[in-house]
Amino acid sequence: MAFQLQHLGFKIESFENAAQLYRRLAVIKFDAVILDIGLDGEDGLSICQHLRQHDTHIGIIFSSARGMREDRLLGLDNGADAYLIKPVDMDELVLTLRRLEQRTSTFQPSVRTPNTGNAKAGDWFLDGTTGMLFTPTGLGVRLSLSELQLLGNLMRKPEEVSVHNELSRALGLMPEDFNKHRIEVIFGRLRDKVRRETGLNLPVNSKRGLGYMFSLDTGAS
Repeated sequence: MAFQLQHLGFKIESFENAAQLYRRLAVIKFDAVILDIGLDGEDGLSICQHLRQHDTHIGIIFSSARGMREDRLLGLDNGADAYLIKPVDMDELVLTLRRLEQRTSTFQPSVRTPNTGNAKAGDWFLDGTTGMLFTPTGLGVRLSLSELQLLGNLMRKPEEVSVHNELSRALGLMPEDFNKHRIEVIFGRLRDKVRRETGLNLPVNSKRGLGYMFSLDTGAS
């Protein structure tokens, strides 16, 4: 794969494990990383989470023999931009890399890419750089990329309903990957996390049949 990508004009570096990758990332910035899941030592899912926590813009592609729908959704939920099943079609991989390149240069966040910038609603503050949600009492909760993307969408327009299709786009999903239940699960886990770590209710309300809203008036439902 590395040889073929180099032949096609990409600048490529290969690593055997997470430790080698992390050491290199300490001195150079990559536009994209292609990960296997079944690696010796730290697996690809853990690496993906680590990369996303430290760089919300890096492109992450899984190349894995695990082809079940649940595996693909798990990879995407951990922060990957794409999940390709081995043997990887090189044309598809190249197109995916080109799409990620366009995302960082010409794509507008409102069209396809998640907006993970800062957001403030009342006394709640979301730091898109560190992936931390700060409560009105000053406590911090670290969010996953999916939680950051969805909550950021709500907090940028408090008291307004974000419909399910809009939230799906905030996750960077293609239309065929839309899954209403997945969004419900992410918000459910987020509410539980905030309540468990801070003792506060996250003021996110579900609007039956419509979507979700960050509401400072009514509290979380």
